[in-house]
Amino acid sequence: MAEQVFALQTYTPNSDVAAAFNLGQIQIIYGRTGNDALLGYQPVSKPGQTQIEIFLGDVAVEDPALRQWSDTFILGDSNQSYYGNGDANILGLNDFGLVTDFNPALDTIQLYGNASNYQLVDVGLGSAILQQNQDGADVVGFLLGNTNLSLDSNYFNYRGTTPPPGPTVPKAQQLGTPRFDLTPATTTDTSGNVYIAGATNGSLGGANNGDSRDAVVAKYDNQGNLLFTKQFGTDEFDQIFAIDTDAQGNFYVAGNTEGDLGGAEQGAIGDAFVAKFDSNGNQQWIETLSNGLSDSAYSIDVDGSGTVYLSGATVRPVEGEPVVPVGFQTNFWTSKFDTNGNQQWFTEIGTPASFDESYGVTVGNDGSIYATGWTLGGDVAAENKGLYDGLVAKFESSTGQVEFVRQFGTPDYEWSWSVDTDSQGNVYATGWTLGQLGDENPGSYDAFLTKFDALGNQLWIQQFGSDGDDEAFDLVIDSQDNLFITGYTNGSFGGPNLGSFDPWVARYDVNGNQVWLQQFGTPDYDQAYSITSDNVGNLYVTGITQGSLGGLNAGSFDSWVAKLDVSSGNLLNFGGTAQTADRSASVPISKSATQQLNAQQKGLLENFFEQFVTGTLGLSGGSGGPNGTGLEKLVTDPYAPPPTSVPEPSAGLGLLALAAFSCVSRKLRARSKASGKARLPVQ
Repeated sequence: MAEQVFALQTYTPNSDVAAAFNLGQIQIIYGRTGNDALLGYQPVSKPGQTQIEIFLGDVAVEDPALRQWSDTFILGDSNQSYYGNGDANILGLNDFGLVTDFNPALDTIQLYGNASNYQLVDVGLGSAILQQNQDGADVVGFLLGNTNLSLDSNYFNYRGTTPPPGPTVPKAQQLGTPRFDLTPATTTDTSGNVYIAGATNGSLGGANNGDSRDAVVAKYDNQGNLLFTKQFGTDEFDQIFAIDTDAQGNFYVAGNTEGDLGGAEQGAIGDAFVAKFDSNGNQQWIETLSNGLSDSAYSIDVDGSGTVYLSGATVRPVEGEPVVPVGFQTNFWTSKFDTNGNQQWFTEIGTPASFDESYGVTVGNDGSIYATGWTLGGDVAAENKGLYDGLVAKFESSTGQVEFVRQFGTPDYEWSWSVDTDSQGNVYATGWTLGQLGDENPGSYDAFLTKFDALGNQLWIQQFGSDGDDEAFDLVIDSQDNLFITGYTNGSFGGPNLGSFDPWVARYDVNGNQVWLQQFGTPDYDQAYSITSDNVGNLYVTGITQGSLGGLNAGSFDSWVAKLDVSSGNLLNFGGTAQTADRSASVPISKSATQQLNAQQKGLLENFFEQFVTGTLGLSGGSGGPNGTGLEKLVTDPYAPPPTSVPEPSAGLGLLALAAFSCVSRKLRARSKASGKARLPVQ
């Protein structure tokens, strides 16, 4: 096997869509705490190319409660199998997903087609899932520590071969490709046009550069007619997390690139970037920021003069004894650029050997800058209450000097996503908690909304939720000082749950009273990440769906945008011109009965996975499975894993060879947080 890259992609401790983004690598996709959906880079478009994903759902090295979560491991969708492109001579062992901690009592494996297309083979350390292709049996998955499973059990979710029925919200718009599409950011301009921004693994606005993830922006008029889609990027990972506009109709985007999007790459892993475009989508300038191993810009706000404010996080080598056993730390930062792309200042906040990150920034009417985020184990402004604490910071506009930092939390998890100000200079932040931050927690994750005055005095905090998983992602305040929050829930939050996660939108007044709450969605997985107002009585919300929300699903996750009435929360017509979904399938599945493996083939599988698990991954023979035993070593140091080797099955099916590969580690910042002032993260 050729030299490979071993990549660790770490996501947030909320309920993520943990989507890998590197092609041709062996990568660990680590969902952490939460009810996550984990999927690899799909599809592999080049037969025979190595693509191995290691899925790690719930191992939480920092969670004192040791909660149990329900994860979905996605190995295919209704359009294609993600690992059906392997080398038929070696049963597809160059192309598969390995699930390390599958719990049949809680988790789900999602597959293309139906049960008759697959067979399960118990091989020593676990069960292999084989798909019957036209060229023969192909390993698409391996469930470590699990045997005696049944393909007819409800822990297998077969998506069939046609898109989910819909649209369930015909007033909304849906935009997607057969690959992964994400829009964590939205904003409006002075003419009432609506922008959504994010990334795609496919081709939404042009050919994909290098078969990786490209940045994408789509512009609609206020009726939902698509005006243009702009896609740009390098042959590496490029994603927009935030978008905003100025008074002249220009739009600005911010995010992360691992290529040379704004010139030569500066960071060892990736750079933050900010770019300006005119109203027709023509780029005016682009700048990158690099202050450590990796930098990402997660939020942007543009004031009336076109001055740009960013916030994000930078990854640095650890200083001192780390709060968790890894060799790096992250710092919270904000930065200011003039309208021509010249950086005015950069201010970094952090505590040694801890994690401090910002996901929201806003500028008040008086020019003061506020940012929000969190700290893990750090005493930034007060003694840490437990693990993740929320942060709200104020900066002086002309110099970037820190005026105050406020830290708040419980002994459990708090995560602050978004911040905005009202006309009186008060500051509001929203996010989620697993503790009792305000009222009693009725279940799992709860949303919170808190208010500070301009001096940093906390005036009130509201906690709200169902007995399920309720998370707030974004906040926007309109010109009438109405507060609007969006997020997602797998409970009955503003009405009956339609299945899996549903988006929700809520309106609050400045005293923390809820005015209305709207919940909508499909029977499939839907999440809302960003909200904006056009200040003439309309709200716009964007997110992702695995269903057919505003149109037929194109495969995998699609983007969507919906329009709501400010006064009532009712959905308004944003149907515009319907977008046609491109559903070009990848590898056809044979409709014939699956061929059972012979003894030699079973021996190959058993030997390969024995070598891969104990040799390549360095795990003991009893690791993994429902209890996740011994998996902590896979995540202890994502920047400096030890050298290892990977087994290579020969074309003759009988021999195993060891081919050395280098281990390089990286960290993904993907579950975005974008907003009406555009904020979103994916970590």
